Amino acid sequence: MKKILILFLVFALMGGTIASILVFAGIGPGSSTKTDPFADVPAPVIRSLRYADFRGQDVASLDLSRSGDIFPTFTFDSKTVWPEADKMPSAVSPQKIMEQGKYLGLGLSALHREGLTGKGISVAVIDKPILPDHVEFSGNMTYIEVKPDHPNAKQVHFHGAAVASILAGKHGVAPGARLYYFAVPDDADPYARYTEAMMKLLEYQKTLPEREKIRVVVVSHGIEPEALAQNEGGARDWAQAIEKARGEGIIVVYPGMNEINFTGTGALPGKDRDDPSSYELWTWTKAKKEVAQKLKDSGVNSWDAAREELKKFLTDYPELDALTAEAAHTFIYFSTAYRNEVPFSVWLESVLGEPGKTLAVPADYLTVADVRAKDAYAYYGSGGLSWAAPYLAGLMALGFQAKPGATQDEILKALWDSSTPFSGEARLVNPRGFIGALGGNLTGK
Repeated sequence: MKKILILFLVFALMGGTIASILVFAGIGPGSSTKTDPFADVPAPVIRSLRYADFRGQDVASLDLSRSGDIFPTFTFDSKTVWPEADKMPSAVSPQKIMEQGKYLGLGLSALHREGLTGKGISVAVIDKPILPDHVEFSGNMTYIEVKPDHPNAKQVHFHGAAVASILAGKHGVAPGARLYYFAVPDDADPYARYTEAMMKLLEYQKTLPEREKIRVVVVSHGIEPEALAQNEGGARDWAQAIEKARGEGIIVVYPGMNEINFTGTGALPGKDRDDPSSYELWTWTKAKKEVAQKLKDSGVNSWDAAREELKKFLTDYPELDALTAEAAHTFIYFSTAYRNEVPFSVWLESVLGEPGKTLAVPADYLTVADVRAKDAYAYYGSGGLSWAAPYLAGLMALGFQAKPGATQDEILKALWDSSTPFSGEARLVNPRGFIGALGGNLTGK
């Protein structure tokens, strides 16, 4: 049960809205589940701009002059229209934050200068359609449409662009790696589409020379445990496709993977991103713990009482922001879906005890390629494990360059063994230490 709880919390930020969680959970459009856990839940009253999403928005009428402390938590892009200078924080520049967010930190720039860029290593992404000619990766990508005749085959999505840029873009973890992108149409059957993509990838793999074969695949989309158990939407087929790829020597990286438990982290713009002490708890972990602490402080001791308290929290909490509202919604879902599976007190303590024994990987405060234009970028003040997965995969590419004969077990062991103390049992990923623990060549030659 604990694994199910952990995995579900992974899903809660991946799609960005509670609606995406319900699709996985078997609730919502097209679901046969009759119980709507939100039927009596009031709309949240957002009182704080913390974690506000301004992508593509004209916010020129807002007065943000007192928002300097929370400005780095905003999500915005190249199309965001900002207020005039007198309504902006005096010491804050969105353009500067955007540029600072492009550096992925933890000593990567030094490793790149030394020649460790993933050169000679092939990696792949399975995700929704993007603009393959984006300046971030246009010279480094082979773009393959999995179902070119599908009505959504050309419908671009921000998600894949971000994943590709973090993995192997110009500012990515492994900018020298060869990137193969398998574009799957965005529809109601993601598991089926991913399975088709993996089968196509494995067929494509047969055409590549041995030295150019794909070593790592990123699919920033986990497998919901209940869907797997019931094979909903072909989830079991997708799990089998992952195992088939592993059997052929490919590491498949995705949120919730069994082989390594990873979480997010981030260093605020302006801080030294090469300094491990600059990194904070993942913003999603912070939001969950904030809401869980409010529940504990209120004295509630049952799922029913917690549900009522969360409903009040959504309308009465004076500091409610988009992320804490999302956490409250996720907990309300738990109060319905898992009330008979785990005692409330056990669940509450598990949330308060996060992140636990996990590997912290940068996901917050990052700037990534966007799909609004081939030179567009977006900065995320709060990121999901979808951003941590390609970072981790990029490190694996560097590891394969440094030690071409490394096995998956060696890669995973070196990632954990080389990590540095972070928070409690959690550890922070350490790129240079990882190469050293792997026994690889730090020059990449």
